[in-house]
Amino acid sequence: DGLRGQPPAQLKRNLAAMVEMSREADAKVLILGMLMPPNLGKRYTEAFAKVFPEVASEHNVPLVPFLLEGVAGVPSMMQGDQVHPTAEAQSKLLDNVWPALKPLL
Repeated sequence: DGLRGQPPAQLKRNLAAMVEMSREADAKVLILGMLMPPNLGKRYTEAFAKVFPEVASEHNVPLVPFLLEGVAGVPSMMQGDQVHPTAEAQSKLLDNVWPALKPLL
């Protein structure tokens, strides 16, 4: 939603709907937070970043604050588009997610 310039309020509605639909399907839910690049403006990036912890809190869902922590901005861990992680980054992504994911398994 962020890369398409959707309003953060729309992201919040979409994310909350996904949480609700997942729970209705008896799935366990883990929210993986994301941040937007600063070129989208301070107001937008701050509003976007707040959505993930707000939805996690409102729906009592565990949260990984930023999936790409320690990966984003590290050229060797990002593909040429600087948006998608490389194969080498996968172990770091696992380190980021595993502490919140393991209790759900």
